Amino acid sequence: MKSLTSAKPRRSLAATVSALDGRLLVVVGVANGAEARALSAHLTALEDSGSVPDFVGGFVFFVSGYLTAAERGLPDLGMILREEIVRQTDIVEQATWLAAAETETAPYPIGVDIDTGYGNEASAVILTCRQVHKQGAQYVQIEDQFSINKSCGHLDGASGDGKDVIDAGEMISTRIEPALSYAQSVDGLAVMARTDALSTKGADEALRRAHLYSEAGADFVFVEAPENEAQLATVAKELTSAAALSVANVVEGSRKTPYKTPRELHELGFDVALYPVGPLLAGHTARNDYYDRLTRSVGTEELAGGNTDGFEAFSRTVGRDQFTAWNRRFRFD
Repeated sequence: MKSLTSAKPRRSLAATVSALDGRLLVVVGVANGAEARALSAHLTALEDSGSVPDFVGGFVFFVSGYLTAAERGLPDLGMILREEIVRQTDIVEQATWLAAAETETAPYPIGVDIDTGYGNEASAVILTCRQVHKQGAQYVQIEDQFSINKSCGHLDGASGDGKDVIDAGEMISTRIEPALSYAQSVDGLAVMARTDALSTKGADEALRRAHLYSEAGADFVFVEAPENEAQLATVAKELTSAAALSVANVVEGSRKTPYKTPRELHELGFDVALYPVGPLLAGHTARNDYYDRLTRSVGTEELAGGNTDGFEAFSRTVGRDQFTAWNRRFRFD
């Protein structure tokens, strides 16, 4: 009897990275299970049709602190707790497994934003790494902002006057090294180290920190929020000598990093292209259009996909047919 609950083993981030061979890793933020299932279906279709661009070496789903806060109607200003990012990781893991079980493919790797580690001590970082890894994380992203008053890297700090960062040595000793220690004790967990120093301490200090974090053993490093084309290009060039893979973080519509496509980031020399909030922003634009038309009593069917079987198609995306098949297979008559 053919199994209806068989996904292939989850794709290994480590194996994906080792096979990049100069290609780009594309990381996409998903705000909820519906987005994760939709992206899974899209990427599976893309791969099945042989349409993945030749410069792309793999895809990763990203559990973002910004998205986790936004899903709760909150800004990314240190408002969420460890248990909430762990729960969000579990939601994305489950959704990607369900999508893969339906198509009998392998779920994609998951990366998780753990902000500053959810505590001031090394023990807090270790506990956070363990909990998100148990829920499916294959890398954790940790940053050097102060634990209190931290903010999204593309915002201007909790009070709007810049992001405060801890000493680079403290970042290494109390955050990167504990994360690496835990990662080295388990299978399939990498560490991404982010510096937010550019906005308050300048580009030279940010690059110095990125190199220090790479030398400390981080698998990925990135300088958050370069402010113009020249800075972005300099970061890419300067990090080519680092042992860690270099990351560019692109937020559509941000006043910080200039927008670049994955191909453009690859051509600049980055190893990883991170798009943490784009799907949520696209959905926000579409929702506002829907709300506007509905409240003015203008037709909304087209916006909601009514002309293309919208409700039915979305129900299939989130697994209606899959769950119906399970219920039919195992029911008692």
